[in-house]
Amino acid sequence: MWDRYRERWYAIFTKVNYEKRVFSALNAMGFKAFLPCIKVWSRRRDELIEKPAFPRYLFVRCVLTKEAYLAIKKVLGVLKFVDCDGIPTPIPDEEIESVRIVLNGANEVEGHPFLKVGDLVEVVKGRFKGARGYLMEIGKRHKLIVGIEMLGRAVSVNIDASMVRKLESYEI
Repeated sequence: MWDRYRERWYAIFTKVNYEKRVFSALNAMGFKAFLPCIKVWSRRRDELIEKPAFPRYLFVRCVLTKEAYLAIKKVLGVLKFVDCDGIPTPIPDEEIESVRIVLNGANEVEGHPFLKVGDLVEVVKGRFKGARGYLMEIGKRHKLIVGIEMLGRAVSVNIDASMVRKLESYEI
């Protein structure tokens, strides 16, 4: 069970919303931890925030000795290693590198509210901030076409999905 010779990546399952605390604690203990994050739209804060790409999971690279295993398990918020039949399962370096590559292109990898054609949206950033309109089309790379009524005429603009938020029925 213990691999005393080779550093490998392992997935750690945490308590809800403990990912960042566990990440900080592991780094402070000298472990190499990796917490992949993406930007998502926060309705509460009305802005983009950074959240874990894999909620409740993070990764640690170490030589998994019994001592290292026990030290990691004792970190507040750690529930368990991702395992198979009780044995922590190593994750290939290539998989971690693939996650890093995808997330380094973070401008394209961005969570946003679920939007569908016909939704009433409000532009929250950029030149059209404050404008309201209907989502007319969803294009590639999170680009939206929003129809905005101006002086009795409709105009359409291409807008990045991160720049709009769906209006709730009570806001209409």
